[in-house]
Amino acid sequence: MIYAVCWLAQDLLTVLTDGIMQIPELFLLSIVYGLLTDKMRDGIGAIWGAFFGGLLWDLRWVGMPGFFALANVCVVTGVIMFWNALPSSGRTAFVVFFVFWMSQLIPSAMYFALFVRAVNGARLFEMQQICAVSLACLLAFCFARSKNGANE
Repeated sequence: MIYAVCWLAQDLLTVLTDGIMQIPELFLLSIVYGLLTDKMRDGIGAIWGAFFGGLLWDLRWVGMPGFFALANVCVVTGVIMFWNALPSSGRTAFVVFFVFWMSQLIPSAMYFALFVRAVNGARLFEMQQICAVSLACLLAFCFARSKNGANE
């Protein structure tokens, strides 16, 4: 349910800020946060959720079905592989911040490289990444707080 709310919030914010800035991938961030905090234990479910959310996004905005679906699936698969290969002692707040930021940078960079030819495209990309870094910091802080609360 929270993933659908994040997808709708991302869609609404995209409509409200069209032409002003690009919105960070809130839907993808919610899936990655669920994977990292073990709220979403099923990796296959996360991959399918990312695929269908990306496909809906493609049909709604991009017009090229499969673009964001592929990007979302690649990011979620990469996060699962990276997180499972990382020892528990290496799961620090900085690493979590890096995972969140990379989950935002990869789809945005793919979209920017393939579709954005406007003069102000770089400015839109920069503004999106500033917001993405802010969200990644906030979620890394929330992750660290939840892990510290679990350890006490």
